[in-house]
Amino acid sequence: MLLAIGGIALVYERWIGHALIAIISLVLMVYALTTGAILKGRIKKRSPRNVFKLHKRVGIYFGALILGSFIYGLWIRLQHGESILSSVHGKLGLIILLIAFLQLIPSLVLKNRARYRGLHKMMGYVLAPILFIDASWGLHNGVIGGTKSLVLFHSISGGLAALALVWIILEMLHPTDKGLARARIASYLAAFLITAGCWIAGGYNYLTVYGSQVKPVILAGPHPWAHAIVMEAKEHIFVFLPLIALTLSITLSVLNRDTFLHDPKFRRALTMIACLALFMVLLMFLMGAIISNAGQTGTEALK
Repeated sequence: MLLAIGGIALVYERWIGHALIAIISLVLMVYALTTGAILKGRIKKRSPRNVFKLHKRVGIYFGALILGSFIYGLWIRLQHGESILSSVHGKLGLIILLIAFLQLIPSLVLKNRARYRGLHKMMGYVLAPILFIDASWGLHNGVIGGTKSLVLFHSISGGLAALALVWIILEMLHPTDKGLARARIASYLAAFLITAGCWIAGGYNYLTVYGSQVKPVILAGPHPWAHAIVMEAKEHIFVFLPLIALTLSITLSVLNRDTFLHDPKFRRALTMIACLALFMVLLMFLMGAIISNAGQTGTEALK
């Protein structure tokens, strides 16, 4: 694992390496949450594999990647001559590192883990949203290089909405008695975050800032296709994404428990809708990064 981190650092001696490690960490975190939920009985076990050993192994990999990502980020900042831990992104990274190690080390050292399980679970639930917020913040800083609060809120809302949609997908794939209630909560969060953060905040920024300030710079810069193609596509996704999220939320709110538990075709349909919404959120992230980078490149070219 450490060799993999070192290899990424050598190949990508810029922030992209830090971002790649963070993306792998996000995937491992979702997997750790899933195996943890299986151990607690919140998700039904389908495989005869030893889930505890798998959860432990994933936790170790996750901790190693978080440590590697943090050290790599510090190394890049030192190379750029920037002060260490001066940004909110860096401070959140330190908090994530501390929580990850407070969660991992006692689990490896203590023989009697019964008293520690509650705290371990709470730290896992706290760690997940903080990691998504920090990743969204890092993406915002990486492609924009500033701290525009509205765009930052837009990015963080998308990251948390993606986490909520993953939560819904897991509940659909592994139904339990209390799974429907948790899926409803996740759908309400996803609908709110997508509507308020992605739709309202993003739309307001588009009407007040993008059209008058960013769009002319992109069209005059070396990558006009970023607006002509990417932004045009994003505008259409922008219209449909909140409607899909609200439809998913309303469907889950009226869904009865028996249908949820005993109708796999209905769950499969809801899973496909949640996967579509998740794909659209991630695609919006990618498109936003391309557009912001084109705006930054256009600004530099016009100087």
